[in-house]
Amino acid sequence: MGNILKNVLKYFSIFISIIFHPLIISAYTFYILVYQIEDNLSNKNNIFFICLIFSNIIPIITVLYLKYKKIISDLDASIKEHRILPLSLGVVYASLGFIFLYNIQANLYVQGLMFSYITNSIIIILITKYWKISIHAIGVTGPFAVLYLFGYKYITLMILITILVCAARIILNAHDFKQVTIGSIFGFLSTFLQINIYFL
Repeated sequence: MGNILKNVLKYFSIFISIIFHPLIISAYTFYILVYQIEDNLSNKNNIFFICLIFSNIIPIITVLYLKYKKIISDLDASIKEHRILPLSLGVVYASLGFIFLYNIQANLYVQGLMFSYITNSIIIILITKYWKISIHAIGVTGPFAVLYLFGYKYITLMILITILVCAARIILNAHDFKQVTIGSIFGFLSTFLQINIYFL
């Protein structure tokens, strides 16, 4: 019975880690930010395409390539030292995405989220040199901060999802309690402050 429960928790944690993966949740968030505020459908589609290309499609292809070349051990880059390269490339991709979004005058929430991916990733790289902070936790609470400012003030749901993601990462032995807790707090506060200071 104990092994069955462990297996159920393990596979449920894998499921939670996948559906709330930072590269996936960013797509959910950009979709809401783009299609809930932009007026011109053609412009909406262009903006969302840019968001997908630079925050999802190219990073996913990069991670798959790095895994294929055995530069990273797995798709989550579980080994701390393996995270520097994909994170650094992520900064480049997000920077290009932000430049495109700025030039086509995407709404400030969309620009702000892309900008926060740049700055948060740089801070994560600096932290990762010494400590394995939870990117999953940051990847959930950062977008939640933007959605909260955007008007989606579903605090209970956001907290529940954050707890599920954090618990999943602990169950899978990807992180400990401190790493997911600090990651969650950092992701929300850092993004919340950046949007407020630079974009609102």
